[in-house]
Amino acid sequence: MSQTSGPLSHWLQNQSLVRFSSGTTELEQVAYSNTVVTPWIGPRLEVHKFCNTAEAALGQTLTYLIEIENSGNCSAMVHVLDSLSSDTSLLPNSVLLDGVPLPGVSPERGIPGQEVVPGATLRIHFQVIIVGLPPALKLVNQAKVRYTFVTPERRTVEGEEKSNVVEVSLISSSLSLVLNADRTQTFVGDIVTYNLLVSNPGFVTGNHASVTIPLPKGIEFIPGSVIVNETFVPETTPDSGIMIGEVLPGQSAPIQFRVQVTGGSLAESITTQAVLEYTSDDKLEVVNSNAATLQIIQPRVSIVKSVYPSIAAPGDTVHYQITVHNEGSFAVDAIVTDFLPPGMRYVEGSLGWNGVKRGGTNLVKGINLGTLTAGSTVNIQFDVILLEQEKELEQNAPPVFELINQARLIYTFRLPDSRSVQRIISSNTVVIQLKFPIIWVHVEVKPDLIERGGNVTFYVHVTNTGSWPARVQLADVLPPGAKWIGKAEVSEQAVISVYSSPRYLHVGELKPGAERRITYAAQISPAGQLGIQQGFITAMYTYEWNGQRHSGKSISNVYTIIIEDGDE
Repeated sequence: MSQTSGPLSHWLQNQSLVRFSSGTTELEQVAYSNTVVTPWIGPRLEVHKFCNTAEAALGQTLTYLIEIENSGNCSAMVHVLDSLSSDTSLLPNSVLLDGVPLPGVSPERGIPGQEVVPGATLRIHFQVIIVGLPPALKLVNQAKVRYTFVTPERRTVEGEEKSNVVEVSLISSSLSLVLNADRTQTFVGDIVTYNLLVSNPGFVTGNHASVTIPLPKGIEFIPGSVIVNETFVPETTPDSGIMIGEVLPGQSAPIQFRVQVTGGSLAESITTQAVLEYTSDDKLEVVNSNAATLQIIQPRVSIVKSVYPSIAAPGDTVHYQITVHNEGSFAVDAIVTDFLPPGMRYVEGSLGWNGVKRGGTNLVKGINLGTLTAGSTVNIQFDVILLEQEKELEQNAPPVFELINQARLIYTFRLPDSRSVQRIISSNTVVIQLKFPIIWVHVEVKPDLIERGGNVTFYVHVTNTGSWPARVQLADVLPPGAKWIGKAEVSEQAVISVYSSPRYLHVGELKPGAERRITYAAQISPAGQLGIQQGFITAMYTYEWNGQRHSGKSISNVYTIIIEDGDE
């Protein structure tokens, strides 16, 4: 039960009366019954609506207040509805309930149900912006409240109350400005076209009109894309102001420009609003457009790569793992590719993901992971063998001590407007440190022109340009038929091992970057052939890695000795 005015008593009194006359007299008589008193139970709701102004212009913001007062004796659950005019636009997140914001709530869709206890007053504020002028130049608005309450007998009673009608008179001399984007869902890298329409629905000319659109972070203007009245204006930018000039009554000026979405690490939406400035009767007027919001669809997909061990030697087998995680709320179709650098060979049959071996798949062509639902993770594992580097490296070719590798993820997702988007991201860089020795040997013979039976001196330079120490001994130290005639000498006061002989020279351990210089003398055989005699020295080395013994050899350059007949 609800009343509109007057004091309220919580008791309803009722009494009957009878008017009659007897046959003996013509006088009318009255007889009264007893008084029946009935208790009244229910809310008494009064709905009042207010606006902060009675007169407004196009582009102006209006603040509405709805008050709901319960002067009854029972609480009521109220639902407020307010159908806004099509010439106004609700400012997002402007609804307040007793001063508390209600994000995302709209009076047109209804304010969430609220309880109003007896004696309490509920206050609802919200703001709208005027985006158009109706023919009557008036905004007429009325709120409606639907309520329910429960009687002591547990019956649910429904009712409805309306507020007073609020009218706002509009000034017709203002220009209007409407901003729209050609799509509401977008993605990073997308091209979006904005359209503005400046209209003069009134009766007074707008002079010196210009529109400024401050572009927020997350979008970048595409130069040369501004079009005014179907004419390109390549030197104009939205943030510096787009000149329109004179806008006559009943006319409009369309504006168009394009931007590219750059997004941001956490950006989910981008809101843009335009500002129109013009003069009317020598007075500067400012009109704000509606807010145009772009929703950025940006799946959060990551790819991480790791290797074990990260320090190895040629011939070792290492284990790779690639983890693909869909952290977002959008499903994606994913393909992983991994191009192995030179120096590696894939171990056939080792590839698998989520614990299941996948024979016949190819890392280079790509691994199709199918659809990754929101929150899903895929773990990919495979093995590679580290290849032995060339035994005889060219002196000018630097050795490779690091194998650098990263995986690539190609994923595709679909926007709510049915467009498909493909992205390519790379994993972190994974590095394998290679540990192995590289032994170089260089030899010079002086003199290189001798007689039969003459003596020559060998100058041998041994270096380790690798990344791991090795024990080295030299073989083929004498030409065929030559005789050892002197102990070898090593630079830097090094001593030749006692195990050295005319066939082998034990250089000892060479650490990375270390070098040895050895000289020794030999007598060329008196019975040797005349002419050119060539030879080389072989360095044989061994090293240990992870408890395993490795060996190798390196060949020096070729030396030349010219032998002449002593009788000439």
